[in-house]
Amino acid sequence: MIFLYLLGSVLLIILLSAKYKIHPVISLIIVSFFLGLLLEIKAIDILKFIFEGILNSFYGIGLIIFLSCVIGQCLKKSSSLIIFSQILINTFKNKTLSSLNIIGLFIGSVVFCDSAFLVLSGLTKSISSTATYSLNSLNLSLAGGLYTSHNLIPPTPGPVAILNNLNSIELIGDVILYGFLISIPATLVSIIFASRLVKRKKIKIDYNFNVNYKKIILPFLVIIIPLLIISVNTLSELIGLNLSNEEVKFIKRFSNANFALLIGAIMSLFLPKVFENKKRIITDSFKDFYPIILLTSAGSAFGNIIKNSELVEILPLFFDSINNSLISVCLICFVIGAILKTSQGSSTSAMIITSSLIFPLISKYNFTNFDIVMVTLSIGAGSMMISHVNDSYFWIVSKKSEMNLQNSLKYFSIMTVFQSLSTILFISLIILISS
Repeated sequence: MIFLYLLGSVLLIILLSAKYKIHPVISLIIVSFFLGLLLEIKAIDILKFIFEGILNSFYGIGLIIFLSCVIGQCLKKSSSLIIFSQILINTFKNKTLSSLNIIGLFIGSVVFCDSAFLVLSGLTKSISSTATYSLNSLNLSLAGGLYTSHNLIPPTPGPVAILNNLNSIELIGDVILYGFLISIPATLVSIIFASRLVKRKKIKIDYNFNVNYKKIILPFLVIIIPLLIISVNTLSELIGLNLSNEEVKFIKRFSNANFALLIGAIMSLFLPKVFENKKRIITDSFKDFYPIILLTSAGSAFGNIIKNSELVEILPLFFDSINNSLISVCLICFVIGAILKTSQGSSTSAMIITSSLIFPLISKYNFTNFDIVMVTLSIGAGSMMISHVNDSYFWIVSKKSEMNLQNSLKYFSIMTVFQSLSTILFISLIILISS
């Protein structure tokens, strides 16, 4: 019966968000309270657990998300995204689709996919006007790269929220490194789909952007240095360095995500046109920040109700009837994420809710760091399936690519299905190889 309460609460979240258009934050808080009542938790304790969940989210990942917003706004306002993209495309003219996809994958790890696409779609339009690439194919490749990193590579909010809900935020560096590796199939899928839209004739490439290569150094460092600092602890373990306990403690303290992103945010203030507009940039960063932190906090509140109820013992018993190997758990995470994403449209919401639901299972089996990383990426893979009419990103890509609804579903939506499936297959392959 308790399991049915949980299932009903998930369906109610979907119903309130998808059908009645109630904001996911409000839906999650309402459902959290009623789930607590159904699980026979005292009303005062329900409020306490909800409040604790919200605070845990603010303390755990609030600064990470805010600093990411600051970096993203600085890169946008300084035109660094455009300059960075122009240089990469100038350098690899014969690989324009691949270049755009790599741009999306790289930039999407620190700038939200919808806002990054809106900025960079101007670049694809200028390319399509001077070369025989269709605007559809260029935008599809760019959108695929951004969508991949949005779901798989921190410090984007979804993967960060998963780690926070699984009490594993210290593994953010591992998820960054494995995220880039796991993103390879999804990247290839989006390039293949984009290639199908290219006109079947010899491509004439006569566009040229007049850019100063020196201008790209600081924007590149703003993105890459925080990612490297966060990943340094994981890299030292992978390389197999023989370090003392003091050195290990120092590296772990040094590779803290808050510190790394603070360095990136400070560096981003020295980008062109940023310092004189710092007040507006901070204001715009808060505008990006508060909807995301409210959503992650509401999801954390929902998860905290589950963590402080009988579900912590009962859910693992339910899964005992299923093979509890890592691949099986990852497939369960993938399916739950896919159902939530497809039904209510938001990848971030799907990742937050799925990780809240799956926490009791993770806590029981005492998974290793590698296992938790694979679970995190499996949830991200599931949350890629499928972007369609209930997803705001779908409409942004559709309108900016000048595609009608039929073609948007045919190319972009189907592409996200294959991105999702190829990612979970690659995760399964890596698990098999590692075992």
